[in-house]
Amino acid sequence: MNQFPSGNNFPESIEQLRSWLPIDAVIHDGRPAIKWMDVADADFNEPFFHETIVRLTSNRTVITELDALLQLEKVADSVEPTGFIMHASRCGSTLLANACKAVDDSLVISEPPVLDKLASRFLTDADSDSSKEMLYMLFLRAAVTLLGQRRKGNEQRYFVKFACTTTLQLEQLRKIWPRVPFIFLYRDPVEIIVSNLKTIPEWMQPESNPATAAAIVGVNVAKLKSISAEEFCARAVGRFFEAAALNQSPQLRTINYSAVCSGWLFDALTHLGVRPNENEADAINKVSRLYSKDVAGRRAFSSDSDWKKASASPYITELAQIWASVPYERLNTSIQEGNTHP
Repeated sequence: MNQFPSGNNFPESIEQLRSWLPIDAVIHDGRPAIKWMDVADADFNEPFFHETIVRLTSNRTVITELDALLQLEKVADSVEPTGFIMHASRCGSTLLANACKAVDDSLVISEPPVLDKLASRFLTDADSDSSKEMLYMLFLRAAVTLLGQRRKGNEQRYFVKFACTTTLQLEQLRKIWPRVPFIFLYRDPVEIIVSNLKTIPEWMQPESNPATAAAIVGVNVAKLKSISAEEFCARAVGRFFEAAALNQSPQLRTINYSAVCSGWLFDALTHLGVRPNENEADAINKVSRLYSKDVAGRRAFSSDSDWKKASASPYITELAQIWASVPYERLNTSIQEGNTHP
C-alpha cells in the first residue's frame, strides 16, 4: 500500500489521484487517513457501495492524509447532490436507492464507509459548534463531492444513501447542505429490532469501535458491557427516530415504510426533485417487485412485517416500548398532520 507524500511533493500526488474515489476512512501509522481506489468508469450496480469495492478489489489503492480530501475537492468534476436518503435501518432505503438508480443519468452511492466513519467523528471527537466539528464538516462535504465525480460524463443526478447511524448527524448534514432534500425512512421499531437481530450489522457490534457504539446509544463505554443486543438496538432506533423528529423541515420528508401506499417510491422521488418519464417509471415499478438486496436482481419481494412482529419476544416488545415508542409516535403524528409527508 503506497502513501502519497505531503509537503512540497503533494500537488503532484493530487494530480495522480484525480478521478479516484475515497472508499474508506482508516487509521494509518496511528493517524486518521483516507483510503482511495482507482475505480475508472466502473458501475456501482450492487445494492451497497462496499459490495462494488469487493468486486473491484484488484484495483489500485492508496492511502493519504485527510487533507487530500480538501485538495481534491477543488479540482473534481462532480455532480451536485440531488438528494439524500436517511433511514432507521431495514426500512426500505435500499429499495429507494435502487429506484434512484432506475432514473436515467443518475449516480447513486449507497452507504460508503468513508462517510459513515467521518460522520461518526461528530459523536466521538468533536463538540457541537467547535472548530473540530467545522473541520469534520469540511471533510464530510469534500468526501460527498468526490464520491459524486463524473466518471462517464453523462451523470446529471447524484443521490447518496447514508448508513443508519449517520441519522444522528442530521443537524450537521443540514448545515452543510441546507437546500438539498432529505428522505428519512422508518418503520415499527419491533420490526427493525427483529430484523437486525436476525442478521447483526457491524454498527451493532460494539467491540469493533466501543467509543462510537457508546455514542450511538448515548451511554459511556463502561455501560456497554451491561447492555444486551436487543437493548442496544432499541436504544439506537429510538435515537434515530428522535434525531429525525428534531430535524423536521420542508427539506426533510419522513415516510413510514410500514404504512406506505403503493406509490410511495414516486412520492419520495418527487420530493427529491425527480419526475420519472414513462420508461423510468416502468423501470422503477420493476425494481419495486424485487428484493432490494439481491445483487442478481432475481428474487421477488415479499412483505415480512407480519412475520417480524409475530416472532418478536416479549423482551423485544418491551424494549421497543421503552426506548423507541415515544419518538416513533412523534414521527407518525407529523405525517398525519402533514408536516413532512402529505
